[in-house]
Amino acid sequence: MALNDTRYLERLIGRDALETLMQTYGGMVLRIAKRLPFSGPLCDLPAPAQEALCAYAGGTMIYIPKDEKRDRAARNAAIRAAYDGGESVQSIARRYRLTERWVYEILNRPD
Repeated sequence: MALNDTRYLERLIGRDALETLMQTYGGMVLRIAKRLPFSGPLCDLPAPAQEALCAYAGGTMIYIPKDEKRDRAARNAAIRAAYDGGESVQSIARRYRLTERWVYEILNRPD
């Protein structure tokens, strides 16, 4: 099982630690130290999460997945707000690098 699988990472280090990683480092590759204590980006994780990462992936680099579902929901809410504020679909599509058709799809979905 690959460490870039969100479900596996959650089982390995716990949901809270995973959310912390995804919010701060989502979409990045991080080097995991071979030994504790960690320094750098992972030092804020709880000790059990650090130990689990060190035991499983110490000395390697892992990809921290993005929380795409949350990112997408925030983007869609911003698109709806822009449209409700009077911005054109064409302008919204350009700003978010989407097609106009996709913007209409987002606008027509229930919240």
